[in-house]
Amino acid sequence: MVAKTSPTRVLRAIVRPRRTNQAVGSIGMPGAAFKSLPDLAPMTTAEFLAWDGGGHVGKLELVDGVVRAMAPASATHGIIQGNLITAINIHLRSSGSRCRAATEAPVIPPFGKRANARAPDVTVTCVPASASPTFDDPLLIVEVLSPGNESETWESIRALAALTSLKEILVVQSTLLEASVYTRGPTGEWPIEPSTALAGGMIRLDSLDFELPLAEIYAGTHLLSA
Repeated sequence: MVAKTSPTRVLRAIVRPRRTNQAVGSIGMPGAAFKSLPDLAPMTTAEFLAWDGGGHVGKLELVDGVVRAMAPASATHGIIQGNLITAINIHLRSSGSRCRAATEAPVIPPFGKRANARAPDVTVTCVPASASPTFDDPLLIVEVLSPGNESETWESIRALAALTSLKEILVVQSTLLEASVYTRGPTGEWPIEPSTALAGGMIRLDSLDFELPLAEIYAGTHLLSA
């Protein structure tokens, strides 16, 4: 029998980031740093979801009422994100799944719902499509790490890891060939260490019954040809 892991231990265990290779090797920004927008008044989640973004280009999240903006990501980050959403959607459709995937769709964490909204690079949900501005009950979230946003991205992962619907988290590096999968255990616990694939390897997403070579994730980037 597997012992039940406490929520505190779960959230600490899943977020054990290490320093990534900081080398700059992509067209555009080496990393994409988050910054708060101090000129904006604090918002509720409802106000944030109804807001037009004020002309900002890039990812926006709401963290404890404060809007946090990320500058446009590097070309490498964007290519990886595009490869992932394409591969996942093709798999879902070809397998006849009712699940669907989207990029940077708002996801509301279970704690602080009134003033928080995160936007993972890719989110998969099996909830039927609706007019809701959010992606509810995500099954899988995917984040691509860049040197400038690593700390904030892990913070968002930790916030969303408490969602009971979430079964897997895929974390992909953008400065080296590496992807890690955290798969939730049968009693709801997250693993202390993820399943990690390196160059030439393959990841498996049990939540989607899907295997994906790293070569497909990094196709079109300088990392694959380095």
